[in-house]
Amino acid sequence: SGINAEYGQELDEVYSSVLLKKHKRSRKVWCSYCTVLASQDRIQEARELLAKALKSLPKHKHIRTISHFAQTEYKMGDPNRGSTMFENILNSYPHRLDLWSVYLDKTIALNDTHQSRLLLDRMVGLKLPIKKMKFFFKRYIDFEMVHGDEKSLDTIRIKAQEYLNHKDDE
Repeated sequence: SGINAEYGQELDEVYSSVLLKKHKRSRKVWCSYCTVLASQDRIQEARELLAKALKSLPKHKHIRTISHFAQTEYKMGDPNRGSTMFENILNSYPHRLDLWSVYLDKTIALNDTHQSRLLLDRMVGLKLPIKKMKFFFKRYIDFEMVHGDEKSLDTIRIKAQEYLNHKDDE
C-alpha cells in the first residue's frame, strides 16, 4: 500500500503542478485525471475535480467533460449519480444524439432492462428530425432483439410505423 500511496502522491503532483497549470483549458487532462483518481478508489476526489474543471474549461467543453465524469461514475463510482448527471445535461440539450446514446449504452451495460426500456421510450417520444428518430428506433429494435421477445419487437415496430404515419400527416 505504501508504494501505491507514493505513486498516487507523485501522480497528484504531476497533475496539479504541471499538467493542470500548463493545460488547465484541456478537457483531456481533466478527464484523464478524473479517470486516474477513480481507478485508485478516490472517487470523491474525482467528483470534487469536476467543479474545478468546469471553472477552468471554456463553456463549449463543459458538456463533453460532464459526460466523461458521468461515465466514470457508471464505471467506478455510483451509477445513479452518473444517471443523474446525464439527466441534467439532457434536460438542457435534448437534441444531443451522442449524449442519449452514451447514456443508453451505460444503462444497458448495467443489465437493467426496465430502466433501459424507460429510457428508450423517452428517446422515441422526443420531437426530433426523422433521421435522429430513425436512429433511436433502430436502437430500440436492436435492444429488443437481444433483451425482448416477438411481442416487444412488434410493439416497437408499431410505434415506429405510427411515428412515420404521424410524420406523413404533418
